[in-house]
Amino acid sequence: MKRLILPVFFLATAVFCFGQTGTIDSSIGAVKSSIESILPAGSHVLIVFNAPAKQAADYAADELSARLVAGKRIVVVERSADVMAALNAETGYQLSGEVSDDSIQSIGHKTGAQYVITGRISGSGDNYRMVVKLTGIKSGKLEGQWNVAFQSSPTLDALLANTQPPRGRPDWVDNPQAGAAKHGSAGWYYDVGVSNKAASEQLARTRARQNIQQMTAENIASNITAHINVDDISLFYDSQVEDPLRLIQTAVRNSVQTRVPASEPLEWYVEKGKDAGGKEYFIVYVLVRFQRKDIFGAVNSLEPERVADTVLRQARITTATVTTRTEFVEILTGAKTGCLTNYSD
Repeated sequence: MKRLILPVFFLATAVFCFGQTGTIDSSIGAVKSSIESILPAGSHVLIVFNAPAKQAADYAADELSARLVAGKRIVVVERSADVMAALNAETGYQLSGEVSDDSIQSIGHKTGAQYVITGRISGSGDNYRMVVKLTGIKSGKLEGQWNVAFQSSPTLDALLANTQPPRGRPDWVDNPQAGAAKHGSAGWYYDVGVSNKAASEQLARTRARQNIQQMTAENIASNITAHINVDDISLFYDSQVEDPLRLIQTAVRNSVQTRVPASEPLEWYVEKGKDAGGKEYFIVYVLVRFQRKDIFGAVNSLEPERVADTVLRQARITTATVTTRTEFVEILTGAKTGCLTNYSD
């Protein structure tokens, strides 16, 4: 659930950013063509979208589905009501727009899909953004990602016509930039933490704060590994390690998470509801900010040597020589240096 205050770099076999020159329809068309160019003919895919309004999410999913079906290269499996209900129950997809690896595999067993396409639409006014991810169900590997900026159109306006936030719901819940404008943005990094359904308000508040720390660590790890080309690391030339870049990112994330500074909560918003059994639950949103220099400090404190050793241990590579380990550490150090420029004032 990365917000739009700091630059973010995403990792995948294929990552494409399309310029802001089109509409939601032309953006879907561009993504459709890219997906067809990556997947083998006959691949089975499940498509799930998240957007500020259910109508917009359904439209994007249905339109992409229709275009892939018309292309006759990709098989689109049905998004049945029970599958969608299970998805939301397991992952809180409607809140976060993210799907965990375990949930992806669970979804695959239920639908027979080989890949899942998840999309998230965000934005307001005239400017919108669509992030589409293509993930292999068996491997959990991110096969492709498309970041598409597009402008408002009569179609999108109609889909979003009835999506005003509930009375009392602050703008920053869906757009942290609104919080940045309200509280001042120079030298600060703003984001919104979200809890999933919790049995008590206090627990939901705690989870919302934890969500911020986890997201911040994940985004730092993504920024660092975006500067790494696994093909340059000789340690992995002849190894049987699957997706070593993901292994590196996990090691970086786990290391950085302990260094993420305490965030300053600025505003809270609490939603209450009852589940099907009548049990009350709470969903909490918290707007926080960090000083950018503190985020910079968290990145700067990362120790490439420890990350390298963690990766070697997790990958069970016991044949590393001093030379190959030193090479790996140097690559990690260079990636860290490249990442630091994204968090400097």
